[in-house]
Amino acid sequence: MAGRSRVTREAILDRAARIISETGAASLTFQTLGETLGVTKQAIIYWFPSKSDLARELIVPALDLEADAVMTALEGVKTARQAIEAFLRALVAFHLSDLGRFRLIYVTAQFDPQIWQVAELPQITDRIHASTSRMYAALESVLAQAPDFVDPHSARRAAVATHMAGVGALTMLSLANAVQDPLAHTSDALLDTLVSLVVGQLISRP
Repeated sequence: MAGRSRVTREAILDRAARIISETGAASLTFQTLGETLGVTKQAIIYWFPSKSDLARELIVPALDLEADAVMTALEGVKTARQAIEAFLRALVAFHLSDLGRFRLIYVTAQFDPQIWQVAELPQITDRIHASTSRMYAALESVLAQAPDFVDPHSARRAAVATHMAGVGALTMLSLANAVQDPLAHTSDALLDTLVSLVVGQLISRP
């Protein structure tokens, strides 16, 4: 009980997110958290029995923020071309602002499969699906009604694929950042080309 009284669950999550943002998910340990919060490792374990438990509680809210960012960018957009571009640019900008958070969401789980044992965590699965469904539905709605979209019946599939394209681009940018690779092209130039490629296959010509 002493550990619980000295640190709150919210304080742990806030500090963990800050550590990930500043130094990456690999540097997030219960020992580090305890030291920066001025409590024992056991005080952290009281709230989060494992690092996987902590990671899940960081990832789901981050997915909600991702969805909020792209949905805000889609407000007032009428054409498919504008919608796809707005979605991709908002997605990339959101994650480039915190690559540590991006790696936690989309990379870390590939190396720590215990984070997403969804068969045992139906409530987590529901939260993830609710977040991504909001994001996909927002883009799908614009595409399905847009006069310049090739096939309204494929709007949902196009929304998911657009997100996948953006995450793929971010994965490469994140890798370049991690190994300090000076890319021959700026992220803005690469994003411009990605938008052109995605839009080129989905938009009807006048």
